[in-house]
Amino acid sequence: MRKASSIAAAVTLTIGCTGVAVVSVAGPASATCSHSHSNIDTKFGTLFNASNVNIRTGPHTSCGSSGYGQLSHSVDFHCYASGDRVSANGHTTYTWTYLKDTTTGVSGWVADALLDNLGSSIAC
Repeated sequence: MRKASSIAAAVTLTIGCTGVAVVSVAGPASATCSHSHSNIDTKFGTLFNASNVNIRTGPHTSCGSSGYGQLSHSVDFHCYASGDRVSANGHTTYTWTYLKDTTTGVSGWVADALLDNLGSSIAC
């Protein structure tokens, strides 16, 4: 598989107000919210597949949220990296895409399960 990870940890199930179930696995002890990224993907458009999607400071569910993406927002994908496991909309991923929500100007990491076509196809 193009995007796979072998992160092993405890699983947590959270159901948000949007009704989307999000299953997350805590990252390794060295998990940090500071990750490198480059703007190397050219994908652009309305690419969120859910509403009220957290745009986080790193590819982990424990990283802070900088804002929320909406179905109607336009985004610019930059690249993807490995992170926490997230299950949503019938998909489970261990990868996160760094993007810019061009509607709000907020940049950050979004779990690929919450993006059309499972996010960026270009590694950071």
